[in-house]
Amino acid sequence: MLEILDSVPLLDSAPACSAFLPALARRKRRDDKPLLVQEQTGFHLGISPDIRAAGRHAAQVAMEKYQAWLTVGRSQDDIAFKRRHFAIGVGGGNTVKNEYKALLKFHFHDFAWLDHVRFFFLEETCKEKDWQGTRESLLDTFIVPLAKKLIASEGAGELAQKLKLARGASRAAIIRRIAEVMTYPIDASEVDALLRQGKRKQALEVARKVARDYQGTLRRLLGPSLSLHLVISGFGRNGGIGAFPPYTPELATRKPGVMVVEHPSGAVSVALNRGVLTAATCVSLIVSGSLKLRALGRFEMEDSASFEQTVMETPIRMLRETRPIAEKVYIFADNRALMFEEGVFRYEERGQPVEIRSEVREGDEPGGIHILLVHGFMGLYSYINLLIRLPSAWRVSALRRGKYAKTLPDADVFPHYANTLRKMILQNWRSRRPTPVCCHSFAGSIADHLLLSVLDDYDQELPDIDQLKAQDRRLIEALQTAGIIHIATWAPSDFRHITPSIEKFRSRRRRTKEQHVSASPQEIYRLADDGRLELNEEHRRNLVSVPVPLSRLIRMRGFEGVVNALNVGVRQLATRLDLQKLMKQEEAPYGQRLLSDRVLKKVSFYGVLKEVNAALHDPLEFQRRHLKALDAIVKYDIPCLVIVHRDDLMVSAPRHTQEHEYLLARRLEKENVTRERDLAVPASLLLLDRDENEPSDDLIDPHFLILSVTRGGGSNARKVTGAITEFVNDNVARAVDGGRIQPLASIDRWRQSGTL
Repeated sequence: MLEILDSVPLLDSAPACSAFLPALARRKRRDDKPLLVQEQTGFHLGISPDIRAAGRHAAQVAMEKYQAWLTVGRSQDDIAFKRRHFAIGVGGGNTVKNEYKALLKFHFHDFAWLDHVRFFFLEETCKEKDWQGTRESLLDTFIVPLAKKLIASEGAGELAQKLKLARGASRAAIIRRIAEVMTYPIDASEVDALLRQGKRKQALEVARKVARDYQGTLRRLLGPSLSLHLVISGFGRNGGIGAFPPYTPELATRKPGVMVVEHPSGAVSVALNRGVLTAATCVSLIVSGSLKLRALGRFEMEDSASFEQTVMETPIRMLRETRPIAEKVYIFADNRALMFEEGVFRYEERGQPVEIRSEVREGDEPGGIHILLVHGFMGLYSYINLLIRLPSAWRVSALRRGKYAKTLPDADVFPHYANTLRKMILQNWRSRRPTPVCCHSFAGSIADHLLLSVLDDYDQELPDIDQLKAQDRRLIEALQTAGIIHIATWAPSDFRHITPSIEKFRSRRRRTKEQHVSASPQEIYRLADDGRLELNEEHRRNLVSVPVPLSRLIRMRGFEGVVNALNVGVRQLATRLDLQKLMKQEEAPYGQRLLSDRVLKKVSFYGVLKEVNAALHDPLEFQRRHLKALDAIVKYDIPCLVIVHRDDLMVSAPRHTQEHEYLLARRLEKENVTRERDLAVPASLLLLDRDENEPSDDLIDPHFLILSVTRGGGSNARKVTGAITEFVNDNVARAVDGGRIQPLASIDRWRQSGTL
């Protein structure tokens, strides 16, 4: 055990630490140039500390696109207007104002504004509350201030002459003329007036005429593709872009054009459609405000549902239709756009008040699926990709560890967490809300305790479901509805393969280029005389001989203070460095860049050590309980999905394979079928392999699957997300068919997509 801990230092094992601490140690100088990374799926992502910085970053890229057009692009345009003018499509709202302000402040002299730049409107919406339209946003924030700066720099007389106005024209006349020259607005004022008079039919007729006229203007100036050089827009927390919120039927139209969109609120929009947005040479999306992370994650993810369904759910997905379209997209986000909500769950345990907090991403469907994510000892943010990527209908909660657990004896730590899960599941089940549970790494032990919480004593036999207490029966019913997911869950028998796997890993780095470095024994279990699974003799001896040095360290006086002091030191160092700018494209996939330095500012090193110690305090009991939990999965007909990487150095893929074969055989026998696909209750295994030819140089990369320091992490994340989505929706659909829960719209859409 000491050798293992020496080989895999705890700080180096955390995904955040393995990526960040070497950079912290080098203390690189800050670089003022923004970090803009092209993601694996093609689009470019920049993350800034605030919205003003994001606006400046977006403005810089807009200037670069203009300069590229000026030097090369304009000569290649076959449309006369586009050879003379740089055509920009702009949307409404507040976030784009930050880019306008940055263009004026930092790039006023980089553009020939009057000679080259022309603005077109992405949409104009009538009778919409709390929304600043494109006209107001552009004119008030950009055109008028630009005109004033031009007057100040060139002189009113010279500017008036250039604009073919009388030399003595007033400033107001010059500003109006600049607006007329530089903008091609959508004039929907008559539509708005008719709507306010209650004349909706007439308003729609006028809106259609406005749309036809504007489409004619665009076709005459931009050509049949209506292709703009640049689009500047924001998007909503639900992934809506322009005039297109989720489930707008007009999203299906790909042919470039201008259309009328009617909204449930009664508002009416005249808007450039999907075909125009995807045809643009460059699309710049600036994102700010809380709760935008889900939409951003849904844009990035690969979904197992049909692409058109995902566009309906999250309209910005239209910009992912093909790789060439995605490569034209630039997203500029501030840190506020990357924050989750905080959930709080309170209850009493042994007479003590307990408060469990969680990172929450709300779902679109009230009363819909609520998945609970329980992380391993290496940190909450191993779940960052699932928080942002799981279906938008779902509520996703990643539970934090509570301070209360640190005060408990080793044997009570994981039962405490299991009790929290139990209470949350039962609370949801009172309204028959499906609540799948997803556990990673050491959290598999928590799932075991949850399953066996129906027993008064772990030594007793599993009773039939009709013999369970009412609360225990309700828990099983809830678990039957949505199922349990294990992602690379750990067991004490895995120690048998960690040391040889690490040695093989080191050997590969020194001399060889083997594709697989896991050295796990292929046989961990054997069948006992009663037909149940048990450790083979070699692994049983290994468990007995494992010492637990952490117990002695944790009991030492002052140890917690020393660890906490180290924790504080690392956090202080993190605040002095811009971790975003220390991370290179090949070292940090999408999800990890979203974390920034929040991991190091929240992780508790002492909490990590305390939980490791709790997991190791009685390995034989741990293993015995784990095998009994497998039997509970079969006995109580609980759907189970296990996901593990073939090359995981921290947990044994062969162990998971043997457990799966055992579960599968028991289920086939119980249901009296011969094929896995015929099972009514799934017992599934997803065994991941590497996409790349050679394994990563990161020791624990495969263990984290959905958060790693290689591009393979992004690929794994998509596979894991797709598998979880299909597994849970499939289970819930069966529960709907069986009358155990009410129908859900998200499940209906899932069925209609043809996935089920």
